[in-house]
Amino acid sequence: MFLVTDPPEPPATDAFVLEPLRPDLIDLDTEAYLTSPDVIREHSCGRWPVVGFGREDNLPLVIRHWSDHQARRAFTYLFLDPEGTSSLGCLYVQPLFPYLESMGADAQTLLRYAGGATARVSYWLRQDSGPELAASVAERVDEWLRTSWPLDSYLYRATPEEEFTVSSLDRLPLDRVVIDLPAEPHSYLWWSAQVRGGTTRMVS
Repeated sequence: MFLVTDPPEPPATDAFVLEPLRPDLIDLDTEAYLTSPDVIREHSCGRWPVVGFGREDNLPLVIRHWSDHQARRAFTYLFLDPEGTSSLGCLYVQPLFPYLESMGADAQTLLRYAGGATARVSYWLRQDSGPELAASVAERVDEWLRTSWPLDSYLYRATPEEEFTVSSLDRLPLDRVVIDLPAEPHSYLWWSAQVRGGTTRMVS
């Protein structure tokens, strides 16, 4: 269970606006997804379909995300351009502990990240964006999570192929951590932050 009952108002910046992913935004979401096949393959480790995927395929996924958002099970946002006319990508804020448990994390790791107010954060940005947007997204999203969300801690997850995301997160005051997940078939990079006092601890 994700113990976040009242997510904060999403930020609006000069580079992007965050909006919860709702069914009425499906066309913007689908367009960004379909024009970013390499990004989608890198972000999902090839798990998400690209060829032959369309609006009707995306609709039940968007409905599920919106249902989870309303039920406070997980939160999905679109990065929109400042005018709100185009999607720049997606942000996911999900409970961390159930994922660690399902992927066979050891008892020490589970204890370290136990609790319903610890989040797993990931995002992708459309293929025609560049390092400037990636840097702005990393800085503003991290500020928002750190100062506005009722979280104990949060971890970013990215693949090594997401070069702009990796370099942007490496520039933030975060700690690279290594998490051993025997049931996870994909190799991910992780960055850890704590927001309610204490120090960030490395996982080995």
